[in-house]
Amino acid sequence: RLAMEALVTFFQILVLLLIGYNMVGLQSGFFRFFAIEYGLAMSSTAVAVLLGCAVEDPKMATEFLPLLFVPQLLFAGFFVRTDLIPKALQWAQYLCSLTYGVRLALLAEFGECAKKASPVGFEMNPCKQLLTVNQVDEDERGLYWGILWMLFIVFRLCGLILLRKKATKFY
Repeated sequence: RLAMEALVTFFQILVLLLIGYNMVGLQSGFFRFFAIEYGLAMSSTAVAVLLGCAVEDPKMATEFLPLLFVPQLLFAGFFVRTDLIPKALQWAQYLCSLTYGVRLALLAEFGECAKKASPVGFEMNPCKQLLTVNQVDEDERGLYWGILWMLFIVFRLCGLILLRKKATKFY
């Protein structure tokens, strides 16, 4: 099942980027952006699989999907800066794969621009300022990749453990 899901996700992301990459006019390389989106998609599906393994009824799993994906949007720092989130909830950003996907995408798109000198009339380079506001550090690129794939592995393994537990419960 995982191999087929990985293949289907590969082609879905490929088609999506073939259509949208040039329309948006992204600066980062196609294959770099593809890798980021594929890693994010696989991590996101792992969370959904974990949810599917945790509940008894598929309908109930569908009803819980907003509970999984809305926090991703809130804690990724894309719509709301993470420093504006209450301190008691900020830990949740580290469990969200979108956090690391957004950081990798920002580095891919604005990382080179951030290294350039500030344009005339700007106190700080706008690209560098964008990365700073979103708490993106160029030196942590490998860490972001590692955590993104580690979230995939951990959520998948937790799903497997839940399935094995359910299987032994009936016998």
